[in-house]
Amino acid sequence: MHILIDDKLSGYGEEELRRDLALLPAWRREQALRFRHFEGQRNCARAFLLLWECLKDHVDLERPQDFPEFVRNEHGKPALPASLFTLRSSLFTLHFSLSHCKEAVACIVDNHPCGIDVESVGRYRESVARYAMNDGELAAINASPDPSRAFVRLWTQKEALLKAVGTGIQDNMRDIFGQYPDAVITTHDEPEKDYILSFCTALQ
Repeated sequence: MHILIDDKLSGYGEEELRRDLALLPAWRREQALRFRHFEGQRNCARAFLLLWECLKDHVDLERPQDFPEFVRNEHGKPALPASLFTLRSSLFTLHFSLSHCKEAVACIVDNHPCGIDVESVGRYRESVARYAMNDGELAAINASPDPSRAFVRLWTQKEALLKAVGTGIQDNMRDIFGQYPDAVITTHDEPEKDYILSFCTALQ
């Protein structure tokens, strides 16, 4: 398993964005430039380049610009394209997941299905929590001395699990833990940078 996190974005500006966009393959650059705002373009570029850092020693590509476009399942989950499988046999089992928020961009690569989610800690909204959390989780959040952080911890855990499963956010989010009791989920809380990150591996 390989995880990379870039949470040093405060000094990232237009010059850095131009540099990173020039390193992207054309299809990813087009994706980045579809975002109207700087932050979306930055996150799209940085997430791909973190993935390249994780994979570059496993593929016979000299430059990130040569990376072929992702393929996606019926739920939109991206996967490594079949054209990479002919380069190194290890790629038959490599999976990845990307995530980003205002404070950080993150990538995980593993030999098994995996998911990663990073979220800013914002204002707690119970209406959103009622959609995503079951009654026990909602009670625990409301009883917490910091409901915002308690909510984001659980949200990132569920989102990471759903990404690993390959379905993304859906209506069964409230009870998803019970469906995958053997999933291994790790959470990192970064209070000084005001984000929380979770990643999920070892699905059964």
